[in-house]
Amino acid sequence: MVRRRRVSKKRFYGKKEELALPVRSPFFEFMRKNLFYLIAGSVLVLFLIIGFSIWKYIANKKEEKASLLFYQAYKVYQKAIKEEKTMEDSLKLFQTLVQDYSGTSEGVLSWFYLGNCQFALKKFDDAIISYNNFLEKISPQTQLALLAYDSLGYCYEEKGDFKKAIENFEKTIDPSPGLGEIGYLNIARCYEALGDKENSLKIYKKFLFEYPNSQKIEFVREKIRVLELKSKGKVSKP
Repeated sequence: MVRRRRVSKKRFYGKKEELALPVRSPFFEFMRKNLFYLIAGSVLVLFLIIGFSIWKYIANKKEEKASLLFYQAYKVYQKAIKEEKTMEDSLKLFQTLVQDYSGTSEGVLSWFYLGNCQFALKKFDDAIISYNNFLEKISPQTQLALLAYDSLGYCYEEKGDFKKAIENFEKTIDPSPGLGEIGYLNIARCYEALGDKENSLKIYKKFLFEYPNSQKIEFVREKIRVLELKSKGKVSKP
């Protein structure tokens, strides 16, 4: 008969006890030591998410209100142009937009239309401020930026500051095509106003090169003819 080998209960019991001991992993130790900071960080993140959600909700509501007011202001603006009425009413609406909704896209765009209203009312200094405020808030490569520089040029031309007018009109033709023909004609006209026939001729001739099929080609050719004659002293000043 084969005798069964007796296993020591004491030895087996010791193995069970060894297996029952908790394993202290690095992750467990990290969690135990930093539990407070982890909980505090989680609470902070939660508050940030809630705060951002509230801010986003308020911002969206503000954009909605700004959009409605801008639509109203633009309708009044267009009606004033069509009926050739004063811009006072639309000016007030655009002023409200730039003051109360400055952080919205409509608030930014309103600076441009506020400048247009001020220009129409011959408030050229105020218009210059409005156009510059608009330009500070948008990319210089957009079409509206070119129109703002063009408007600044007209403001300075009305004030008799032809050098500043040229400085702004030049930004409407570079880079090409800019605003096209009108930019060259504006610059040439201001050089004429300064009595600078050389640069005026230069711009008119550049116009011929850039726009040979323009409807204004005969007008420009006549300008060149008269300026060249004046340069030679063959045309008396009126």
